[in-house]
Amino acid sequence: MKLFACMCNQPQRLWAALAPVRDTLVAQPPVTRWGMAYSQGGDVLLVRTPKSSQKPVELYGPLAEIHSDCVIAQAVGADDGYAGTDNTAPFRFRRWMFSMTGTPKLEAAAPHLLEHIPEYLRRNVRGRTPAELVFHVFLSMLHDEGAIDDPNLAVDKTRRALAATIKLVASAQAKTGTEGGFGNLVASNGRSMVLARLDHPLELRRLWVQGEKGERDESFRGVLLVSGGGGDVKDGFEDVAANRAVMIQRDLSFSLADLSP
Repeated sequence: MKLFACMCNQPQRLWAALAPVRDTLVAQPPVTRWGMAYSQGGDVLLVRTPKSSQKPVELYGPLAEIHSDCVIAQAVGADDGYAGTDNTAPFRFRRWMFSMTGTPKLEAAAPHLLEHIPEYLRRNVRGRTPAELVFHVFLSMLHDEGAIDDPNLAVDKTRRALAATIKLVASAQAKTGTEGGFGNLVASNGRSMVLARLDHPLELRRLWVQGEKGERDESFRGVLLVSGGGGDVKDGFEDVAANRAVMIQRDLSFSLADLSP
C-alpha cells in the first residue's frame, strides 16, 4: 500500500517540487488499483484506475498535466478482496477528500457505524471498502459540529473529528470482537490537511523549488507526506511518530499533535 499527500502554494510548480523525490512516489507491483484526488478551482476531482498492474506505478506521473495545490494519491498492493472504481481510493464528498492505508475488518461493526451517519451521507457511499465507511463516519462527526461545509475549518477541529472517528470505529470493533488495522488516515478540504499516523510508517518532507540562478526559491512552500513501502526515502525526510497527527494549515505551516479527541 502506497499513499502520498501534499499541499503547496503554487500549483503550477508542484511537478517540479516533487521531481527530486519521485522515486518515493512509486508503487511497486503487484498493484491492484490506484487513484488520485486533487483540488482544482474549489472542486475535488478524481483520477481512478481500478485495473491491476504487474509493473511499478509512478503516482507522480499524472501530476505533469494537473495543476493543483492539494493532492492525495493511493495505490493498493496485494488483492484485498475489493475491486472496481467505486472501491478505489481516494474518496470524496463535496470539497472533502480522504484515504486510509489499512483495511480493518468492519463487516460486523458496519450496522452500528451506519446508525451514526445521516441519511444524506449514507447515500454517498458507493463501494464496500472499510475506508469509505470510515470516511463517512468522519463526515458525520463534522456534520454533528455543523462544520462539514466550512472552507476555513480549523485544522484542530479536523484532527478532533478524525480522532473521534477512530475512537468510535475502534469501540464498534471491540463490541464485535475485531480490532485495529487503520493504517494511516488523511483528510483534506483542499484548504488544509490532517494526516493521522497510526499503524504504518510515515515520512514528512518540506518541498522546495529552484530559482533561475539555482538557489532555493523562497516564494514556494510545500509539504509532502509519504506512507508505504517501495522507493528510497532519501535525505530531507523525517519520521512521524505513531499516534501523532500532522496538521497542515492553508499557509503551508504545519504542526504535530497527539491524536486524541
